[in-house]
Amino acid sequence: MNVSASNAAIYLDDICGQHILVIGDLMLDRFIDGTVERISPEAPVPILSKSSTHTMPGGAANVARNICQLGATCTLIGITGADKAAEELRDALDNVAALSYRPITSSQRPTTTKTRFRSGAQQIMRLDEEITSALSDKDSAKLIDISDEEVKNAAVIILSDYAKGCLTKKVISHIIDLAKDHDIPVIIDPKSDDFSLYRGAYLVTPNLSELITATGLTDTDDAAIQNAANGLRTAHEIDNILTTLSARGMRLDGDNIAAHTPSLTKDVFDVSGAGDTVVAAIACAIAASAPLTDAMILANHAASIVVSKPGTAVCCAGELIASCAKEHEVKSTLDDHQQMIATWREQGQRIGFTNGCFDLLHAGHMHSLREARKHCDRLIIAVNSDRSVAKLKGPSRPIQKQDTRAFVLGHLPYCDAVIIFDEQTPLTLIEAISPDRLIKGGDYKPEEIVGADHVRKKGGDVVTIDLLNGHSTTAFLSQ
Repeated sequence: MNVSASNAAIYLDDICGQHILVIGDLMLDRFIDGTVERISPEAPVPILSKSSTHTMPGGAANVARNICQLGATCTLIGITGADKAAEELRDALDNVAALSYRPITSSQRPTTTKTRFRSGAQQIMRLDEEITSALSDKDSAKLIDISDEEVKNAAVIILSDYAKGCLTKKVISHIIDLAKDHDIPVIIDPKSDDFSLYRGAYLVTPNLSELITATGLTDTDDAAIQNAANGLRTAHEIDNILTTLSARGMRLDGDNIAAHTPSLTKDVFDVSGAGDTVVAAIACAIAASAPLTDAMILANHAASIVVSKPGTAVCCAGELIASCAKEHEVKSTLDDHQQMIATWREQGQRIGFTNGCFDLLHAGHMHSLREARKHCDRLIIAVNSDRSVAKLKGPSRPIQKQDTRAFVLGHLPYCDAVIIFDEQTPLTLIEAISPDRLIKGGDYKPEEIVGADHVRKKGGDVVTIDLLNGHSTTAFLSQ
């Protein structure tokens, strides 16, 4: 069971422009890294010599971050304290493109903060600062009022329940009922063992431990998990249950659905936030009208990507498309496409040309290429070789090798040909092809566009298109 790279690219393209509402427990994830070289003489505990500290959004905030990175827009609602951690969380979320952040500040509780102490790849301790009691009636009313304003704009709603008190029974039932009135699917990442709280949800995503706690499950083979999940579905009118099984993959049970996809992960570095990535990817795929089984498979690929990275990580479209591929072979030289280009000309088709590094394809890239294709009948994408990228961006780049980048681009629905070039600029390639339209992003001035003079002399046009603000590979790598 798999989703092809081409279908993954179509889903990811359809995700762009969809809006998802996330409501739940906001957190700040703090990571303190260092080295352990000795044991304390005061007690048998390791001494961590700190080398760095960094923070990132956690909990429902990490779900929202994943959604935005996959190309959808998102509104995030939750509770923070009136403290320094809330300021740090807001600062981190200010850097997330396409996110509308609507926190409610409570004077009665701190911002939930998880501090992880790590030596190398090993987490040696975690410190939690939190209050987990239910929200006050006043704060719950504020949460419901803001949610009521935002529900109508959403294609999908996620309730991210970390049992920190934000999602009370009253809040959950109100949002599910409101979503049903607007025919919007609700996805819930649960922490309570009382699944009656989630009555009427479209999809609930427990891990195996949570399913066991909720049902008293003793056997954990596929049949037992299916029976337990279906028992919860029937008892609480839940449409579908997706059980994440760690190294065993995922299992989906619903009306006329019984599916399992095995784990894809080979090297696990850090599982922090993997569940957030799963629910975000599923929500995005559902918003893009993907079948639920395909949504599960995409989420499985997304999870396998983020657990291979340190910290509370996210994945981008280029990684997801590449992960769905069985191999990355692609025809990517000018000679490979000469005959096809000649045929396009004979047919009177307008040939467009654009270029870039496209390292870790993201929503900004996809927006630009989608807009570029509107200006021509056939779009040729020229991509810098690995050597060319390294000269332009430094020895740490590219992140993805040239064949993978070309493969990913070639599966986009608005790409007709991909050509890798080794020079610093695509001028030689432009002169060889003489496209009818040379297309670049609006961050370039007309006089800065390489090949513009040649294209105009040949009777062609030069077009600039508006960029999708906030999306870049550099910004992605800094998250």
